[in-house]
Amino acid sequence: MNDDRDAHRRQLWGVAFMCVGVFAFTFQDLIIKGISSTYPAHEIVFIRSFLALPFTLLIAWFETGLHRLNTPRLPAHMLRGALFFLAYTLYYLGIAALPLAMAVAISFAAPLFITALAGPLLGEKVGKIRWLAVILGFIGVVIVMKDGLGQLEWAVVLPAASAFCYALGQLHGRHIGATESASTMSVYVNVVFFLLSGLAGLIIGSGEFAQWSHPSLAFLLRAWIWPSTHDLLLMLGCGVAATIGIYCLGQGYRMAEANLAAIFEYTALPWAILWGFLFFSQLPGFSTLAGVGLVVFAGIVIAIRERPRRTALRGNET
Repeated sequence: MNDDRDAHRRQLWGVAFMCVGVFAFTFQDLIIKGISSTYPAHEIVFIRSFLALPFTLLIAWFETGLHRLNTPRLPAHMLRGALFFLAYTLYYLGIAALPLAMAVAISFAAPLFITALAGPLLGEKVGKIRWLAVILGFIGVVIVMKDGLGQLEWAVVLPAASAFCYALGQLHGRHIGATESASTMSVYVNVVFFLLSGLAGLIIGSGEFAQWSHPSLAFLLRAWIWPSTHDLLLMLGCGVAATIGIYCLGQGYRMAEANLAAIFEYTALPWAILWGFLFFSQLPGFSTLAGVGLVVFAGIVIAIRERPRRTALRGNET
């Protein structure tokens, strides 16, 4: 009886961590969208990563000790970090031009890509029900994207491409996660973000190529400028929010069953709608909400179907 109560409490804590982590990331999205018309994306990522790195090192020190950072799988960490850098950069470029709710909704394609790619990349068996859910989810994503495509807004492709890169990064994380700790993986992701955003600044940070008026391209190619104290604090907020988000999502997936934790990632949508309405006077249209409904339904079906598969795998391992 006590074991059941402890397990239930652990699940609740896991769900709470998921909700806090998702909120932290949507808060970061709000800040980035708010300053996307002033600074380039790579400058924001550079400062955010620079400020977040000490926090991730501190977490790694407390959880496993810094000696775990000395790993023979450094190239694998670099590849994972590069995939996530590409994923987050594409997503940030998308939210510069799209309503927050639309960008978040399209990014929900990530679990669909993970399920679709798990077979060919990891050899995982995907049943008929999960394949049907994937197809249904992608139909929902297309419906959401059509809201923007109807206005010839090509930026809707950016969060979809971001979701694809994010899925590749997560699948690669499954591959190396058997031997690497979550805190070690988090540290190296931040290191790669810092290095690649700094490299991008050296290549295009002069503003030489900033000849485009489209919000996404302007956000990518704008020249670096020294941030005001107010904006520097906002970027610090991004670093703190990202650190909290990464830690809480990691704890959420560790403490709650993965299928249950995954469902609570969809709590990002109401926050995105609220931020979009309060700060940018944006509300999603009916077709966006309809498409979101299909994507969320598909994601929940996939998450639920994951449970018996994971249970069976655990049974085969014992």
